[in-house]
Amino acid sequence: MFNKAIYGTTLASEAADRLFTNISYGYVDVPDQSFLATLRALLRKRLPHNETMKLSCRILHLTESAISGMSASQAMNLFVTETVHFSGADYNISIVTTTNADAGAKMLEIVRANAGLGKRYLGDYFRKDDLQVFYARKLKALFYTYNNQNTVIFIDHMELKHFHALQMMIPKYLSCLFADNPLTEAETALLKSTGSKSAVEYETLIEEFAKDLDIRAELIRGKLAGFETVFERARLDEIRNEINTFQGDYDYHISMLRDISNKIQDRKYTLAGLECALNDCSGDSELVEYFMCNKNLSLIKVNGTKMEFVAHGYADIYDAEAFGQYVGNHRGYMYGGLSSSVTKAQMEKLYRAIFGDCQYRLRICAAYTADMRNGLSAFSNYNFPPESRTYLPNPHIQNHGCIGTYAGRFQEYMQKKDYVGAIDQAAVSARNLNFYDSAAIGSLARSLSCATIKCIEKPDGTLLTPREAIIELEGGDTECQDPLF
Repeated sequence: MFNKAIYGTTLASEAADRLFTNISYGYVDVPDQSFLATLRALLRKRLPHNETMKLSCRILHLTESAISGMSASQAMNLFVTETVHFSGADYNISIVTTTNADAGAKMLEIVRANAGLGKRYLGDYFRKDDLQVFYARKLKALFYTYNNQNTVIFIDHMELKHFHALQMMIPKYLSCLFADNPLTEAETALLKSTGSKSAVEYETLIEEFAKDLDIRAELIRGKLAGFETVFERARLDEIRNEINTFQGDYDYHISMLRDISNKIQDRKYTLAGLECALNDCSGDSELVEYFMCNKNLSLIKVNGTKMEFVAHGYADIYDAEAFGQYVGNHRGYMYGGLSSSVTKAQMEKLYRAIFGDCQYRLRICAAYTADMRNGLSAFSNYNFPPESRTYLPNPHIQNHGCIGTYAGRFQEYMQKKDYVGAIDQAAVSARNLNFYDSAAIGSLARSLSCATIKCIEKPDGTLLTPREAIIELEGGDTECQDPLF
């Protein structure tokens, strides 16, 4: 085992470092460059270019007493956790040694007791006792391997000659790389030379491997590989990207054309239906017949898709329970703003006669505009035609132009092309009174108590003003009422 430090070998030069970027040092505390050069000579054809190999060496400058003063976990953390650096490499050889022989012996004692398969430290590693026996006459060391890819060597006081001798067993440390690719005669000779007394044989053989490799030629090939086709490869990538872009645009426009085609076909079906409807002049339309038959609708005017009309009817759509809840409360909104000529008690009798006993019926009306495109809306402060003179304008609609949810229902019927159903929603809204709505019923109280029109209908069809109805309810003669009321 030679003690000459090996430096300046071609396989450990800067040029070789650039070529063998995947075979390098991990934690650098190595005595010379021989181990790295040997690894590169052996692994250049065995280690795939996309996999990495790291050689690490750590020398601990500790005394035996310092190690003895540590707990087992403290010592193992120093020997293993802070010393074995795998750095994400695929293959690793890590050497841990000491500068003091007594300290080295203590390290081996602690490692043997706490490391290896099933133990706390290096629990997945097998201890290779055959390697320990092989080196027993040359050095004192413990060898641990994992998955035939990683080896940790703990050695007592490693000298330079020991470092060289450890290289003889590289195929054992990385056995998976040599299983299908055994050593050649030249490689065997190189490994044996690391145990010789003279370094001459090793230096000669390692340079033969470098000559066989021709590092300069390999560097040139590696750096200029594909240089002459750089433009073509760059253009190839550009063309691929352009094709992807054009394909995306093509797919988008095809989708748009398909959507437009579907819309055209749908409009053609609609057009055919409309043309059939317009060409069918065999009689009045359903909407015309509806207005002609419904005497409670007065069509005022029609302009394009918009029509203005008045709906007449009885105030017979209301919540009887709500009416019963509020009619007895003379301090409530059902009695606010009454005419001075009507008492609250009289007004209650009138309310009950209309909405409770149904002795009378309240004739009511409202004005609307129905736009077949934009929906249904009600007029406020509308000037009603003569045919509405015996109807009380629905106070809530006349004062606020509000028809609530009926506008939405109108739209639902329009979407189904049910024009009759849509117009009927207006007739229904005119007859509606919401006794929970203080604004609506407050308006009704004021309008009804002040009204001079004959909007109260008796069962026999006789019409009375609200004042005449109150007099009749109190047993008086309606013929003797104040004509100015």
